[in-house]
Amino acid sequence: MIHYPLVSIICLCYNHGRFVAECLTSVFNQSYPAIECIIVDDCSTDTSVPIIQNLLRTQDQLITNRQNLGICKSFNKGLQLAKGKYIVDLAADDYLLPETIRQQVSYFETLSEEYGAIFGEAILVNEAGNKIGTWYKRDEGGQLIQSVPQGDVFAAVLAGTPILTVTAMTRKVVYDALNGYDESLLYEDFDFLVRASRHWKYAFKDEYWVNYRQVAGSQSRNQQTRRAKQLESTFMVCKKAAAMIRTPEEETALLWRLKQGIKQCFYLEHYSLVRKYATLHESLKPLSASYRAILWACQLRVPFYQIYRGYQKIRR
Repeated sequence: MIHYPLVSIICLCYNHGRFVAECLTSVFNQSYPAIECIIVDDCSTDTSVPIIQNLLRTQDQLITNRQNLGICKSFNKGLQLAKGKYIVDLAADDYLLPETIRQQVSYFETLSEEYGAIFGEAILVNEAGNKIGTWYKRDEGGQLIQSVPQGDVFAAVLAGTPILTVTAMTRKVVYDALNGYDESLLYEDFDFLVRASRHWKYAFKDEYWVNYRQVAGSQSRNQQTRRAKQLESTFMVCKKAAAMIRTPEEETALLWRLKQGIKQCFYLEHYSLVRKYATLHESLKPLSASYRAILWACQLRVPFYQIYRGYQKIRR
């Protein structure tokens, strides 16, 4: 008799009425037989909840928040109910390919327990669901031409090398050991990657597992707005990481991340946070003259946001 480890898919929804039916249908149509789906609606004000209720099966669970709690708290509410060996964190505007969970479990079951998570490739789609590219760089024949880190990825995570968390499947024991997502933060992926990769390895499989929707006004896009609140969360994760580094390579990676934080906060006119980044950097290594110049510009509150936004538009 074939044993199928239970997979818990925790689906977070907030005003995803346009997309949630496609997301849940992709879960229900998986070829893998042992799946429980836990949907957490974070106090949506659109049609999300009635759409979800019309699609629910008997083995699914729906949590409806009475107030908007954000990603981290909402996910943790779902995690408390999860019984699976493996966890998938699925946003309600993304959707899975039909063989995703079967392929993920099949791969995960070949790995030792030192591997806490696996991740793969995603197809980028627009709001209408049309393919607009892939997450990782590929040649015209579709061959991967980008180096993707595996194994001990802690330094790579600090250095900004992308681990595509929207495609990840993670052992539940990892979430349990780390007490889920940090509810003091506004977003989850960078922090969880840092904490998980410090203790577990990550494995990459070059397979398409998720249709990753690019939506205007998403969390990632909001991080590029003036004095974005998410910047404070990023700094808090960097502060955690500073206490975790063990090697010169990891220190170099963190210093790079801190320099990026200084520049980003300057561009987005979050002047007070620039000083925090600078202080953390100088606790490890003195800043160069160019970054001291940025600190000087912040003291003078030199406006740079409109120039930065103009540059971003030209790049696109």
